[in-house]
Amino acid sequence: MCCRCCSVRQQKIWVFTLGSIFTILGILLVPFWPQWSEQIVKSMFPLAPNSFIYNRWVETPLPLYMKFFLYNWTNPEEVNNPNVKPNFQSLGPYSFLDYKVKEDFEWDDVRNWVTYYGLRTWTFDQSLSNGSLDDIITVPHFPSTAASRISRKMHPILRKIVNFALNREGGKMAITHTAIDWLFNGFLDDLLDFAYLLHSPLAPLETNYFAWFYGRNNTKEVEGSFTVHTGKGDLPQMGDLKMLNGSGHTGYWEGDCGKINGSTGELWSPGKKWDDPVSVFIYDAARYLNIFAKTNETYRGLDVRRYESTDQTFDSGHIAPDTKCFCVKGNDCPKNGVVDYSPVTYRAPVYISHPDFYMADPSFIENTTGLNPNAEKHGTHVLIEPILGIPMQVKGRVLVSLYVERDEMLDLYRDTAYNFYAPLLAITIDADIPDDFLRLAKFVLSIPAIGRYIGVALLVIGVIMISVGIYVTKTHKWRGDFYPEESIETPERKKSNENLGVKKSSDPPVSAEKLETNGKTE
Repeated sequence: MCCRCCSVRQQKIWVFTLGSIFTILGILLVPFWPQWSEQIVKSMFPLAPNSFIYNRWVETPLPLYMKFFLYNWTNPEEVNNPNVKPNFQSLGPYSFLDYKVKEDFEWDDVRNWVTYYGLRTWTFDQSLSNGSLDDIITVPHFPSTAASRISRKMHPILRKIVNFALNREGGKMAITHTAIDWLFNGFLDDLLDFAYLLHSPLAPLETNYFAWFYGRNNTKEVEGSFTVHTGKGDLPQMGDLKMLNGSGHTGYWEGDCGKINGSTGELWSPGKKWDDPVSVFIYDAARYLNIFAKTNETYRGLDVRRYESTDQTFDSGHIAPDTKCFCVKGNDCPKNGVVDYSPVTYRAPVYISHPDFYMADPSFIENTTGLNPNAEKHGTHVLIEPILGIPMQVKGRVLVSLYVERDEMLDLYRDTAYNFYAPLLAITIDADIPDDFLRLAKFVLSIPAIGRYIGVALLVIGVIMISVGIYVTKTHKWRGDFYPEESIETPERKKSNENLGVKKSSDPPVSAEKLETNGKTE
């Protein structure tokens, strides 16, 4: 700070100037740094090409696993026996790494939206699976069940034609295929092929093959385009889905129930209030699901908020009046806990709910066996760090089921002993924040505390420097400085100076003329 050649004045300038600067910085940092750092962190959030968040969003931010459970109907031959209820056995999980890369970006700087396509790839992971993709799975023959539901309100003559077609073109009570065929490979079904070749507006099928995810692996066109808010200018909207395939409405349900709404699950807006539910749009469910804040917890060293699904998540107006629009016109609205999915499946009697009808009305499982609703296994929850809005852990679960009922007009279903909901497929999404992302989150969250600590340290250093400077000034301890009393000549100091030949500084100077006179005299 100061070298040996510095004068006393320079030493004072260095010490008091630096001390004042450190003190002022400390005074400013301690109260204002949290607010400043919050603005700095928030400026990192909005999506923009090559921004901090963009580079962690363009590819799947968390290692995301999609796990499938397929339900095997173990006793279809007893379907007409009133003493035996249909039994279903859950097989799986069949675990796939779900990896998505976003492509073909279109940035809308006016509305602060970005549109993209997602190239999605599923890769089977045997180590996280239970069973083989060659497992044999039997389920109710849903094309026949769909034909029964669609024709139920037709004229009796038309119903006879449907009955004839079912008997002749491949209608059956059950269908059996391997797990991989059900999930991705697909299979040709005779009845589907018959309906496909008819090109009927009642069943506008796009293919005569079926698999739950047929044609979707390693493609981006099937799911189409997603449009999300970048968060610029309105950070709470960051990641909210605005349009799907260029439309703000799914067209499947009326009113607000059909609106494109919620997060895609990859970006979550920061700073949500406790009372605000989190809406997640599930593409495969073609709708949003609401989950609600339940508890505050600690997860891997961070304070998080736990959001869970509730009895309102799959509500159709029984609890929340604004969800009444999930009831499909012309169909009986299901009891609470199950939502009519038929608009998405060409009016087939398909429903979505929690797996094993967890939190649904007990009537959904009263005519079947083998299902055991369980909160731990079948509930949905998300752990979110609320300040940054980072999902730390995601466990989402959805069940697709088929309603099979007696039909006096159709030979296949005339003697069906029970009307029952047959579980077909349960989808579980599992994701945990990776270690490197967790470390980054902890660092960002610690920035306000780090700033305060630095402010306190600067304040302490500044006060100490100023205090020391004042003390050194008063005691004349600066390098090159001396006490005033050192200039007063005491008898002891006078004798010492005489012995050393030191002249008193108070003696008058000797003139040159006097020196010359003295010299001549000598």
